[in-house]
Amino acid sequence: MKILYNGYLHLIIRLLIGALFIYSAAPHIINTMGLASSIYNYRLFPAPIIGLSAAFVPWISLLAGLSLILGVKVKAASFIVSVLLVIFISLAVSSVIRGLDIDCGCFNGIERRTTWPTILEDFGMLAGAFFIFFFDQTRISLVSLIKKPAFHHAHGESAL
Repeated sequence: MKILYNGYLHLIIRLLIGALFIYSAAPHIINTMGLASSIYNYRLFPAPIIGLSAAFVPWISLLAGLSLILGVKVKAASFIVSVLLVIFISLAVSSVIRGLDIDCGCFNGIERRTTWPTILEDFGMLAGAFFIFFFDQTRISLVSLIKKPAFHHAHGESAL
């Protein structure tokens, strides 16, 4: 089971999930009304919850995605991503079971219907987030790349 502890595999999964969360969050930050409309389409939440969700969830997603990409607080970020994905999956399953033919609201400007294949894709991301959380091997990160040259320079070694 060496693959579970492969730093490059962890990096690839972190980068993919982090990029997807940033890609999803950025347009929603700019267009909160579009996200609010998508949340409304699920027909589950009162207006105050819809407004708060549309205002805060994109920022939480953006910060978690950035954290995964940068390799900072990876365990916390993967936990947050996992919680968000469980919520997203629950909403999608609920809409499919209730027969709603709606856009999931995941990506602003890209139509992505709530269907069983969409739910399976989300489960794949959730598996990746769990993998990061339970087998955290963050050896490769922006922070480690920044710290190494400073360490070498402080000890009289060439930073190059």
